[in-house]
Amino acid sequence: MSTETPSFNLKAVVRETGIKAETLRAWERRYGIPRPARSAGGHRIYSRRDIDTLHWLNRRRLEGLSISRAAERWQTLESEGRDPLQEHSLGPDQHFYGSRWTETPQKDAGASEGIDDQITTACAEWIAACVAFDEYEAQRILSQAFALFPVETVCHHVICRGLRQLGEEWHAARLTSQQVSFAAGQAMQRIKVLLGACPPPTRPGLALMACPPGEHHTFGLALLQLILKRMGFGTVFLGEKLTLSEMEVTLQRIQPDLVVLVSQQLRSAGSLLDMCELIYRQQVPVAFGGRIFSLSESIRRGVPGEYLGADLLRAGVGAEALLTAPGHASHSTPLNNRFQDLIAGYRANLHRISAQVLNGKKGSPPDWAKLGRPFFSINSSMMSALRFGDLSLINLEAEWIYYFLESRGLQFRILEEYLDLGVTAVQTILGSDGDPIVTMLETLHRDVSQCYNKS
Repeated sequence: MSTETPSFNLKAVVRETGIKAETLRAWERRYGIPRPARSAGGHRIYSRRDIDTLHWLNRRRLEGLSISRAAERWQTLESEGRDPLQEHSLGPDQHFYGSRWTETPQKDAGASEGIDDQITTACAEWIAACVAFDEYEAQRILSQAFALFPVETVCHHVICRGLRQLGEEWHAARLTSQQVSFAAGQAMQRIKVLLGACPPPTRPGLALMACPPGEHHTFGLALLQLILKRMGFGTVFLGEKLTLSEMEVTLQRIQPDLVVLVSQQLRSAGSLLDMCELIYRQQVPVAFGGRIFSLSESIRRGVPGEYLGADLLRAGVGAEALLTAPGHASHSTPLNNRFQDLIAGYRANLHRISAQVLNGKKGSPPDWAKLGRPFFSINSSMMSALRFGDLSLINLEAEWIYYFLESRGLQFRILEEYLDLGVTAVQTILGSDGDPIVTMLETLHRDVSQCYNKS
């Protein structure tokens, strides 16, 4: 059956595209898009191409165009004898207005009227269902949202926003880790279903997607995979805990056109840097993203690869540009690390330093054992700061450590005791060579203390 054959009624189109019937009629009236046929009774009947056209328009809106500008873009391409459905996406910071390009997107408030309220409501209801451990209700809410709105919209504005709010509530000790884990499981379950429903690749380009050692947050990477698969690209998802040697073997075996790495925390950013430098030496284009890179320009500049930005939808557009024009990928030169010898020495002596800290307080178990996650992340975060050659990066940890302690009723003296023991152990075992590590421990002490003083 030809894609031009009218086969779908209005209800079917609304269900597949998530665009309301009144909006479809308004677009047809104002812009002449889409162009449905009519049945003998005067009812609209849409072809597969009409539906693909609506998906194309929705993608342009997600990239920042107003519906009027997206329709104008469609008509311009058709007037030039080009098929808009064969055109690649816009660049991550480019928006087409008439016959010119600009970096200042315009808004069309009328086209999204009422959508924000429905999306916000769906997000709030999904959060409530997850907090109540109600799997059936959580999945029902997502199913209803996907029936009403495009996949990317639901993933971004319901699931991602919901997980972020749940994480903030956990950080403030208003939710348990089990409630957050349940929500993350529900989200990943739905993403896996959507990934399984994606058709085979229709465009050249294979993206290898992974998290570096120490990074356990894979949802954002899985969502980016979904975006790329829906764009028609092939993907290989390796997830977390991939070592450098495993990455090297995989590069040789798969020979991807692009590698995408994601790191959310400072403690895993140093491992991402190691992996990017390995990929750089293999002359494979690499892109990266994640929360930590949106917090510091210096850390972004230190990675030899293409930064995809803080927004997942735009990250998909950026990855698409690299897959379709890999020769344009920009690579900075790998860092000439002035702390290389210190990193090697610290790692070689870490067991001795840890043993001295542990034995620093005899008798009952030390209070700082209550630190939990901060205790395990401080060493890794310091290693990442050394890898990037910027000791000041350690202050990115101060605020979340403060909120972690404060929300759990833990006194500052607990962290203070641990940091003081660490300073003594480093000075004893590494001597003056360990001064940069001592500086970071003292910086963390000062910055967390300042957070307490401001509260």
